[in-house]
Amino acid sequence: MGNADLVGQLSGTLFWDVDVGGIDEQAHRNFIIPRAMDRGVRSDAYAVWRHYGAETVKEALLRAPSLQRKTIFFFANQFHLRPEDFRAYRKNQEMGTWTH
Repeated sequence: MGNADLVGQLSGTLFWDVDVGGIDEQAHRNFIIPRAMDRGVRSDAYAVWRHYGAETVKEALLRAPSLQRKTIFFFANQFHLRPEDFRAYRKNQEMGTWTH
């Protein structure tokens, strides 16, 4: 699947702040995946999951510098991980931006 194929399937609002013509689906997967899973609608998440596969999605989300709390908890459950395994969770805990 080419660049235009994946990005063309996703909600246009996901990439309002970047030139979509410059997005390379492989080189920018660590940008595309967290953004689609964190801010996209269900069809965006399904398209990204089908395109990249579970393992690539998991690795990109684990390394993402920021994610919403609900995204972290959803995918921690999906992948049978702890929220603490996500970089974004640890970063927010260290900054004290989340309370339990």
